[in-house]
Amino acid sequence: MKKIVQVSLLSVLGFMVLASFESLRHGKKDGTEPGFTGSPGDSLKNCTVCHGGTATTKPGWITSDIPNEGYTPGATYKITATNTKLGHTRFGFSVSPQNVAGDLLGTMVLTDTVRTKLVGNNKYITYREAGVEGLDSLKWSFNWVAPQEGTGNVTFYGAFNSNHEGHKGGDETVLSTLTVRERWKTGIQDLAQRSALKVFPNPAQSVVEVTFYADFIGNAWLDVVDVQGKSILQRPISQQNGWVGQQINTMDFPNGVYLIRLMADGQVATKRMVVAH
Repeated sequence: MKKIVQVSLLSVLGFMVLASFESLRHGKKDGTEPGFTGSPGDSLKNCTVCHGGTATTKPGWITSDIPNEGYTPGATYKITATNTKLGHTRFGFSVSPQNVAGDLLGTMVLTDTVRTKLVGNNKYITYREAGVEGLDSLKWSFNWVAPQEGTGNVTFYGAFNSNHEGHKGGDETVLSTLTVRERWKTGIQDLAQRSALKVFPNPAQSVVEVTFYADFIGNAWLDVVDVQGKSILQRPISQQNGWVGQQINTMDFPNGVYLIRLMADGQVATKRMVVAH
């Protein structure tokens, strides 16, 4: 009888240990620790540190209502983070707006205190325990107050993890970023000042180097116009942040005066160029 009681007690204890393990294994964590967004400032650390596996990169998981022309310093915008995986039921995320040095840019403001929280001196936003359950996809939103004038480009770095009912064997980690630029002031003069458009040598013979400082994201063109106003060369300029150099072959240009134009978001900066073979 004594042996039967001992065996029963051991069985109960074993069941309790297994139940406790299952509870931990399937439990819902209350957010991530600071510093796991996959950003350069976070030493590229992300969810795989805890969940294992390999992170993949996917665009479009962080979106905003910031207009194409860029953010206005001090204005407030809505940022949305979306985690998607068919068949998964647990979702998490961590997002932080930073520069390449890892400095926080702007201010994040909670709009859903039940499902999200700020950590790391408000540098990171992450999920709460009440904000992890979904089916196939889950979204979180927050507000972002844009930083002061002159900050330039801001990148939102995000790390996302999901699985099915807490089973780590099926974890998926995804990294995604959203880069937004600062809106230029209204006026052609401001664009001309900020672009610092330069042409060398001028007069040109066979090749001219056009340089300018850019902090825009797409929607820019370099255009060469003759004295009749006809565009004889157009070249798209992709996303840039810093000094840009563009070589233009002028061997086939007749001698004369030309205008080099930098066009971005409806604004134009111009520079006069003389070709003399």
